[in-house]
Amino acid sequence: MYAGDAPSFGEIDDTNGNLRLSYWVDYWLQHMFPAPPGATLLQYYATDDAELETLAVKHPDNSVVVMIAYHALNATTDNNGPGAPRSVLVDISQPPAAFQTASLLTIDAKTNLTTGPIESTVSLAQQIPLTFNGYGVWRF
Repeated sequence: MYAGDAPSFGEIDDTNGNLRLSYWVDYWLQHMFPAPPGATLLQYYATDDAELETLAVKHPDNSVVVMIAYHALNATTDNNGPGAPRSVLVDISQPPAAFQTASLLTIDAKTNLTTGPIESTVSLAQQIPLTFNGYGVWRF
């Protein structure tokens, strides 16, 4: 972990030692996309590349992790604002891998900074609906 005096810098607040949202982003990236390499990048397509970014990997144990980051502005003058709400459908009917289970992990402005995001089980379907309340990251 590294400290920073401004909320946009550092994983912990150097004035009081409290965790920041960037800590949880880095934590889950490290756990879902670990080094050393060995995972295979998979091709997933987003229909709106200006607002959604996807990263999908297949690990050596054949598990697949798909991360979707949403970063649409609420307004052109938005500076550290909430972002814009959005609903999307993730289509897993054309798999480069067969999904057996899925869980949801959302990191956004509502994430508890002390405990971090909590995974929840997602029912598998050909299309899985996601709702972003603003800026956020979703992974399954």
